[in-house]
Amino acid sequence: MSIERFIKENVKGISEKVYVAPDIPEKKLNAAIKSMAPTLDPDYVLAVIDTTLFGGAKDGGLITGMSLYLHPIGSSTSEIVLENLESAHYNEEEIIKNDGKTEIKQTVTVKFKDGDTKNISNLISGMNYVQVTEFLNGIVEKAADDCEFTMSSQLTPLSMMDEAIKMDYIKIMCNFAYYDDEIIDSKEYAEILSLIVRIEMKAEARLSIRAYMLDNSLHEENQIIFNRIAELSSDESYELIKKSILKDIIYLYRAKDKNCDWKDNEFIMELKAVLKISDEQIEYIVEAIVNDEEILANRKNDSEIAKSMKDLAAKATAVGVPMAAIYLSGSVVGVSAAGLTSGLATLGMGGILGFSGMVTGIGVAILLGVGAYKGVKKLTGISDIENNKQRELMIQAIIKNSQKSMSYLIEDLNELSRQLSIELSKGLITESKIQKLAKIIEMLSKGAESTTNKLDNAIKENVIAKLPKYLSETRVIELTGDATKVKYREFILSCYNEVVVRNEEGVSTTKYELNDLKSENELSQLLSILENLGYFNVKDATIASAKGFVKNVFSN
Repeated sequence: MSIERFIKENVKGISEKVYVAPDIPEKKLNAAIKSMAPTLDPDYVLAVIDTTLFGGAKDGGLITGMSLYLHPIGSSTSEIVLENLESAHYNEEEIIKNDGKTEIKQTVTVKFKDGDTKNISNLISGMNYVQVTEFLNGIVEKAADDCEFTMSSQLTPLSMMDEAIKMDYIKIMCNFAYYDDEIIDSKEYAEILSLIVRIEMKAEARLSIRAYMLDNSLHEENQIIFNRIAELSSDESYELIKKSILKDIIYLYRAKDKNCDWKDNEFIMELKAVLKISDEQIEYIVEAIVNDEEILANRKNDSEIAKSMKDLAAKATAVGVPMAAIYLSGSVVGVSAAGLTSGLATLGMGGILGFSGMVTGIGVAILLGVGAYKGVKKLTGISDIENNKQRELMIQAIIKNSQKSMSYLIEDLNELSRQLSIELSKGLITESKIQKLAKIIEMLSKGAESTTNKLDNAIKENVIAKLPKYLSETRVIELTGDATKVKYREFILSCYNEVVVRNEEGVSTTKYELNDLKSENELSQLLSILENLGYFNVKDATIASAKGFVKNVFSN
């Protein structure tokens, strides 16, 4: 066990309020760093010890793999460099007060390797003195066992890890795809390629992994690969990687049949045992996958997305699967960890995944729909469209992912065609080799078809996210009242179906609901017409709605 792992597993006993990475609330982490170690990179913080009365985390302690920062109430910060510690000593002394009563005075003294000693009793006010002593001595004992003092990032997405780790991660995915039928089919190939794009694998590494994907004779045993990953990553990162790999494998398994049961797959069951991941944790991982899928399938708006993500986060600690593990490689639907974190930040949930804003570029996307016109926008229905911004950002990320995946597929097809041409020109190619290459080319072609369908669907969904689900017939009639605009009215209404909708009280109303079976071209044309008519313009929409309402009153 590394010293960092020991710290994270034993630090909670030293105080009532201790937050351990990656489950440190963003506000507490920022407050602790600002108060105790302003220059410290938050990614390297292992734990925050909060001894403030109201939970502000400005007082208490902050610990990394190298140092313990202590900040008692009303005093400045003191840093204890852990590798300089020799021992810690706890002492109790019975003191008789002037009134004859006795009290126990507790002291904790630390001794350093250079012979100096320091009484830290006032520095650890609000903490358990006995537990602090045992904790510090435990660190000294770990160091004596040849464990090194290191600082490693606790919150790094897979895209920012070593390229060798990314390659081994993809190799495990390929092993799973080969396991059932000894071939990576077109659907599996397309999804693995999407993952390669999400984790931003470099060109040189892609060339190496391409050969692994297309030639099962190069495959290595899972345990060998996992041993390598463990050597290349910190203990904390390895724990996240294990759960993340299982998540991506289960998603790949579900890609063919969403009703499948992970317990029926031997590869997953073997991996579960090797990685020591519980049934409860896997069920939580499946829940997270389903949640991501439903964001698009059910066309969730921003409010619904925020609620579902908060529900997931609330369960994460209880089952022992950090949100950082779930989204280490990004969202299974095709959004990178950086893109997802940035998007969630616009919903006020920037720290929910655990990745730092500096790493993931929080602030790139900005939600609309706030400000002076908020009430008017809700009245006109415009706020409903603006409540789709997070889903729209996800769809745009999926489009970019699919476009890049297509580019990589074309590269693979060109490379195979080149190899086939060289073999033919040399006259060395055998019939079996031709058949093998032909099968691979067919797989790549079908993979390109699968990716194209995903891209086409994402482009269409991107348009749908910008269209009103329910149309205001009154507003459309007013906006198309001029002779030159009447011709647009019929087309607009043809893109909507008349449906009966019941509210929570059971009251039925007739509405015009968007017909999502229309082609992407028709929906794009509809969006263009509505934009040009001013349907989404607050001023035009308000005037048209008001005029229509007045006319209806007088006509009745």
